[in-house]
Amino acid sequence: RSEKLALPESATVEDLKVSANQLLGRGRLRLMTSEGQVLTDPAASLRDAGLKDEDILTAVAPQVNVAATEKAFALWCLGGDSVAAWGDPDFGGDSSSVQDQL
Repeated sequence: RSEKLALPESATVEDLKVSANQLLGRGRLRLMTSEGQVLTDPAASLRDAGLKDEDILTAVAPQVNVAATEKAFALWCLGGDSVAAWGDPDFGGDSSSVQDQL
């Protein structure tokens, strides 16, 4: 699917992400330039992020995963940079002891 966005020169990466999410009907899209650079700084201006008029971006919708035990859950996205765990700490609801491995 191909879509075209027009944003003001003062727009930020966050503005671009919000517009892309709305246009494509998805949430939490990752935007990547044709050079493979992922746009990660939401506060950066489009110019500071290295974008120019007519640049082509790829929007990637990360796959959300859920794991559960008897009394705890974890949620993460493949290729993402965070894990959310909740529930009884004795059943996996506390991931702080392995945080450096995530």
